[in-house]
Amino acid sequence: MKKPLLILLGLLASSAALAADDETNIPQENVYASKLCHIVSGETHPGTADSYVQKMKSYTAMSKSSSAMNQPSFDEDIANEVASTWLQLGEEERSKLRTNEQQCEQTVMTQFQQED
Repeated sequence: MKKPLLILLGLLASSAALAADDETNIPQENVYASKLCHIVSGETHPGTADSYVQKMKSYTAMSKSSSAMNQPSFDEDIANEVASTWLQLGEEERSKLRTNEQQCEQTVMTQFQQED
């Protein structure tokens, strides 16, 4: 159980590092939606908005390279909006989306944009 989780965290850190390098071109809500969908794909029971924000914050911190010119910042307000958007989806829909990260990201972003 630990090995798949470590692999997932490694992939998440790698993708977050790549996203951080190109952070100026990718809206933060997209990055947070991606991180959130990685998080929920491995969960066994639903979390709270606060727990999702803390996990996203941890993953952002883990993705920081001490030698990177542009250190990724963390916008807790946007991360909280993304987490709240996820929690507003129905339980049945969230259950389906946990198994498809790409669809999860698209759905969360569509819902997020509709709320703005």
